[in-house]
Amino acid sequence: MLRNLAIFTVLAATSLAQANGRAPGTSTINFRRGHEQQIAAGLTFGLLVSNDSGGTWQWMCEKAVLYGGLFDPDYAYSTSGALFATTFEGSLVNRDGCTFAPTPFGKKFFSAITEAPNGTLYFAASDAEDTAAGNPGDAKIYKSTDGGLTFTSATAGILGDWYNSIEVAPSDPTRIYISGYRLPGGVAQFQMYRSDDAGATYQAINASQFTTSNNSRIDIVGIKANQPNTVFARVSLQTGSIGDAIWRSTDGGVTWGTAPIFQKGDEIAFVARANGDLVAATRNSGTFVSKGPNNTTWEQVANAPHINCLSENSAGELWACTQNFGAMQTPSDGAGIMKTTDLTTWVKVLRYQDIQAPVDCPAGTRQHDQCVYDCPDPTYNANPASCPNLTPSSWCTLVNQLGITSTVIACPAVFDEPPAAGDTTKKPSPGCCDAGDSSGGPAALALSLAIGTVILRSRRRKPKRGSTDAPIVR
Repeated sequence: MLRNLAIFTVLAATSLAQANGRAPGTSTINFRRGHEQQIAAGLTFGLLVSNDSGGTWQWMCEKAVLYGGLFDPDYAYSTSGALFATTFEGSLVNRDGCTFAPTPFGKKFFSAITEAPNGTLYFAASDAEDTAAGNPGDAKIYKSTDGGLTFTSATAGILGDWYNSIEVAPSDPTRIYISGYRLPGGVAQFQMYRSDDAGATYQAINASQFTTSNNSRIDIVGIKANQPNTVFARVSLQTGSIGDAIWRSTDGGVTWGTAPIFQKGDEIAFVARANGDLVAATRNSGTFVSKGPNNTTWEQVANAPHINCLSENSAGELWACTQNFGAMQTPSDGAGIMKTTDLTTWVKVLRYQDIQAPVDCPAGTRQHDQCVYDCPDPTYNANPASCPNLTPSSWCTLVNQLGITSTVIACPAVFDEPPAAGDTTKKPSPGCCDAGDSSGGPAALALSLAIGTVILRSRRRKPKRGSTDAPIVR
């Protein structure tokens, strides 16, 4: 799905910036359904995977997933163990742990994907028409019941539509909600659709009752446990520049009330928990809970971290994207992912400094040749066997930038300055992060981000098992 982008302008002189110019941060948390010890976390600097409930994490770089820049994929971690991603190279799937390969659609672009409780996959195509290239475009919704091997399709919107979100009711796999927009004359027209027959057909539902600006987007962000007619939508940028709101429909999207049930002048991460509670969290304006079953009032959660995404697993653990280092007005939480069961005790699950290693893949894969050894694209694309693979490069750059303490791969020392004449003691660079800093990030990183980073709008993720987006073009 399209999330409004986080655009970071970082001073070229600083060594703390990632190659794509974005500060390190977590965007999504995705659990493999039925095997939730397996986790895939999307980040601004690639993908992290864990096979032991977050005890250890391994890294895949952006080139291994075939994306980059300010775009973040939407991931769906299927019951079979396949990890799907939306990229500008088309929808890709990783079935062997190392290689993201094309699905049957080739380079057709999908803006949103999701998995239903019964394992059915849904892909929303937002592929632009290109007559010169012989591409007719596509805006269909595709469905797979065999782990992404074969698909059927149905029509929701029209060619040229962009789908922000697609969600399936947790208690009813036949109920599906979609949100999106189209831009006739450059003016946003918001669209919403519902299926009551597991994606065989879709009908338009009301998308005109919300308070929006031309910069807004509408996302389906939750469906009430055991109540498939109760659905929650988030409207971003209500004023055109700031402010998010959560709206609720109790009749399957036919009506949305006269006002939002929650709003803040900040970005809101939202989840409808299995126990009936609603949680709305922000980076800088607090976290709030509305207790079930009626969810009539909100109370602030004391001492919550600074949150930009939420995802709940089947064990009732609420996992949050938090601030490993912090930036500008956002303090550090000392971890990039934290979890809680009671909204009182928050446990640090991932510190970037503790990333164990790159995912171990054989020579001839992008993960090996480019994420570890930084083989140039032209060389890899022409003949992976010609990649030199002599000295670790990309992984070691990440080690120095994030202050990773792992020594699984021996990295060459990085020096801030040459030794003075007669001084034989070399001075290793600490990279971007002092791993010994108990707060999770040193003052040097915070200062660099404060000076060199301008946060226009951070990317947000839907509170489910995956997500993605691209920008509204103005």
